Amino acid sequence: MTRPQNHTVIRRAVGLLAVPALALGTVVALPTTPAYAATDPAPGAAGAAWLAGQFTDGLLPSPFGGNDYGLTIDAATSLVRVGQQPATVAAARDAIASNLEAYAGDYTYTSPDPFPSGPDATFAGHSSNGAAKAAVFATTVGADPTSFGGVDLVARIESFVADSGPYLGRLSDEPTKNGAPDPANDYANVLGQSFAVNALDVAGSTETEEATNVLLAQQCAAGYFTLYFAPLGQGCDDGVASPSVDATAIALTALAGQADDTDIQGAIANAVEWLKNHQAANGSFTDGTAGGTANANSTGLAGYALGISSAPNAAADAAAWVRAHQLANVANCVYYSAVDTGAIAFDDAARAGARTGPVSDSLDQFRRATAQALPALSFTTAAANPQPVFTAEYVKAGGKKPVGVVQAAPGEALCAMLGEQSVLGYADVDGEARLPVLIPTKTATSKVRVANAGGVIGTVSIRALGAKKLPFTLKAPVPAGARQVVRITGLAPAENVTVTYKGERVAARQAGANGVVTVRFPVGNKVGKATVKVVGQFATRTNSKTFTVTR
Repeated sequence: MTRPQNHTVIRRAVGLLAVPALALGTVVALPTTPAYAATDPAPGAAGAAWLAGQFTDGLLPSPFGGNDYGLTIDAATSLVRVGQQPATVAAARDAIASNLEAYAGDYTYTSPDPFPSGPDATFAGHSSNGAAKAAVFATTVGADPTSFGGVDLVARIESFVADSGPYLGRLSDEPTKNGAPDPANDYANVLGQSFAVNALDVAGSTETEEATNVLLAQQCAAGYFTLYFAPLGQGCDDGVASPSVDATAIALTALAGQADDTDIQGAIANAVEWLKNHQAANGSFTDGTAGGTANANSTGLAGYALGISSAPNAAADAAAWVRAHQLANVANCVYYSAVDTGAIAFDDAARAGARTGPVSDSLDQFRRATAQALPALSFTTAAANPQPVFTAEYVKAGGKKPVGVVQAAPGEALCAMLGEQSVLGYADVDGEARLPVLIPTKTATSKVRVANAGGVIGTVSIRALGAKKLPFTLKAPVPAGARQVVRITGLAPAENVTVTYKGERVAARQAGANGVVTVRFPVGNKVGKATVKVVGQFATRTNSKTFTVTR
């Protein structure tokens, strides 16, 4: 493999590198995320603070012991993308550089084949996905990918990309078993190809075009990318590979650096359209087209990719879902451990589980979810003029009643407070929420305060009417053909009341400020017993009496 020797000057810094520059010494001037609607930096800052607190000596731990270099790269890249925690990013840069060979170097090991009882075989190959990802990371944090940790990662990637033959442009681990080619153990995939395309493009490599062609060949006609390469001689649509939101988002992000190429523009447009068509109404994504669990990893990757690909509304909706899964305590709604606030939950179940205590038992999942979802918060929409609303004149006492909130920041945490109650909820993609508050079981006016992270945004009054035997008077007896007069007292001001006579409604009125309603109606000519029933605003507020119609 050959390449120009004078491409240490970075040609482009977009795509995976569309992030604000941090104070990391000599840093490439990276553009900020596109500006659309007013955004709120607070969620990104909170998530970044929590994530930075997970690092030790510039690295994140592996749940299996030791350090997880790939997760460290994901997390530090996300910190750059939201423009936060430069000291942590610098420490991660140095730690990855110092451990580069452990992450992105060649490997050799001996293992039974077949495992676990076969004879020993020697396996060897490259870590091509790791090398490509590390090269993009180096540029992201302002380092030189041609001399990162003492390694020319661009040259290494070029050596992993086929420059002739049927696999022209494809990344490969070039694995061997006992010295013979072993394609079954080639773990290079579309994610690695995406990173390689980004790294080669930024470096101005002559191999960018062929590598890009391979990546584009993994895009199906519907617009999505698959995780694994299509078999030799086949295109995406010839195979049976499943669509992948994650692979599509990462490929879209990588191709953003070549968005000035008209051939690339079509691929980007198709990928954007496919993602938008497979985004749920609440802004979330799963990693497939149907079924599966809405999760922060896929939603975060897709949301960021959409945001840098001129799809601001879809990006904002994804950011709203991510924000709603960020652990946040507001006002009296303290449901999460203080050490966990800012972390992003993988899904609804993880968020609910965090309410039972610290997330230490699932810390690795929270680290991974936060590392991948955090950049989507760059597109979090700021609140307009949040205010609580409750339009019902009266509600039935007891049970839960929803207090509405409008014009909130999509996804933001909201807290409704009544007495000792604290109800935590989240605004939807339209900035609206319904917070169910338990109403007293007796007639009372309750003042419900609603707060967001900035404090109390307003108060609403909920007037509850409890069960009651409504007092009323009537004339008795009443001559046939005459009129009955019913006087109902004890009503609430403006309470609705209906009067029935012999099972037929004869009047519907609304009480005045004194809580009194008087109704007159003809009793008819049929003599005998007759019943009058009055019903207030709710069926639990009623009474009935019987009188006699005489000749």
